[in-house]
Amino acid sequence: MPTEPKKDRQKAPLGWRMDPIPSRPAHRDEDGNIRVPMWLTKYGRHMADTEMILLPSEAALLADNLTNAMRENSRSILHEIFRESATALGPGVVFVSKSDQYQL
Repeated sequence: MPTEPKKDRQKAPLGWRMDPIPSRPAHRDEDGNIRVPMWLTKYGRHMADTEMILLPSEAALLADNLTNAMRENSRSILHEIFRESATALGPGVVFVSKSDQYQL
C-alpha cells in the first residue's frame, strides 16, 4: 500500500544549485554505480565539485525521464541542424539518410 508523502520535506536551501560538469562524462565505478560529476554552487559562486551517485536502475529511470522531457516541448540541436531529414531512433541515436548528410 502506498504511503503518504511526507509534508515536512525541506526544499533545497535558497541560492544553492547543482549542475552537471559538461567537460566530465558520467562513468560507471568499480561497484557498478553510475557517477555523474556535478558542480555545487551557492548564489552563482562555485562551492565544490561533487558527484551524483546512482544505481544502474536509477540511472536508467533518469535517462528515460530526461528523454521524455526532451521530446515534449523542446527541439534538440540536432533537430535544428538536420530539420526534417533526421529520425530519432532512441536516446542518443539519430538516423540521417546518406543523401541528406551535411558537412559540419
